[in-house]
Amino acid sequence: MSSNEEEQPTSSPLNVKFDVVPETLETSYKEHFPVFVNGLVQGEPGGFVFHPHYAQNAEKIYNMKVRSDDVWIRTFPRSGTTWTSELAWLIMNDCNFQEAARVPLTVRSPNIDTNYFANWGDFAPPEIMDNLITIEKIEQMTSPRVIKSHLPFQLLPPNLLDTAKVIYVARNPKDAIVSFFYFHKLVKLCYYAGEMDDFVDYFLSNKLLWTPYFPTVLEAWAKRDHPNLLFLFYEDMKKDLPSEIQKIAAFLNKTVTPEQIEKLVDHVDIDKFAKNESVNMAREIKAGLSNQGHTFIRKGETGGWKNHFTPEVNRKIDEWIEKNLEGSDLKFVTELD
Repeated sequence: MSSNEEEQPTSSPLNVKFDVVPETLETSYKEHFPVFVNGLVQGEPGGFVFHPHYAQNAEKIYNMKVRSDDVWIRTFPRSGTTWTSELAWLIMNDCNFQEAARVPLTVRSPNIDTNYFANWGDFAPPEIMDNLITIEKIEQMTSPRVIKSHLPFQLLPPNLLDTAKVIYVARNPKDAIVSFFYFHKLVKLCYYAGEMDDFVDYFLSNKLLWTPYFPTVLEAWAKRDHPNLLFLFYEDMKKDLPSEIQKIAAFLNKTVTPEQIEKLVDHVDIDKFAKNESVNMAREIKAGLSNQGHTFIRKGETGGWKNHFTPEVNRKIDEWIEKNLEGSDLKFVTELD
């Protein structure tokens, strides 16, 4: 056993049962999501919704070997995952911008969900399939690893938080919904053919990949005082990124100079980030896995939801937020000055 791996059982049962969500088999749903011909599955307990391909591999993910020098980035999708993992990888690798430009972020900091959120073989050419990151490939990576996931703690290795460093980034749900909508417009693997209002209904009723939103966020919020968890807000990163970079570096027991912080801030500037082929999914886009007219790195703004929701839809979302945050001290910033 290597020095950076904790001794752990070779296998333990994942006590979650996955069944198809009946509504995702209905004609109206299939018209909106033509790629999900076999519907989506929901795990109980927990209610987590994902692709059937994930359910077939859930035990494999649950039993991944966690290393003590791992850094795991956890978010709900479109909540700063790429942004934070690029920063964390660079901080962990002494700001090696040359290597970051040479090797795609999907290779340097793979997302364990990626291979399991769709039937890649229906769309991806051989060169993408050959390079698709699998759990087996992640377990062969050299340390220290920076790994991403949108899965809740319940579905991840049970010793994760007590073994490795975990950074959780929460984004206000209104902007997360908007960005998630455009993600479904972009990616052919989960293409959505409908409009925003219906998408919001699917989101609030937990009929989309990676939903429900709140249990995952609240689960991490409840663990925010654990010494191995750093809980960040997307909006704080937008407001004062240098301070958040210092916070990340301190959490990872790394030192960054003022000059390095300045370079990191410039490196992830939204305009530059969107053009950076190491992080903007250029390889997948060139392979034809995306639809025209949309980009992987969008505006990255706070408050953009105001341009997308009608007053009626916004009231519906406000009621949903209030209901789910009842009894919690978690608060979101939905607009920045």
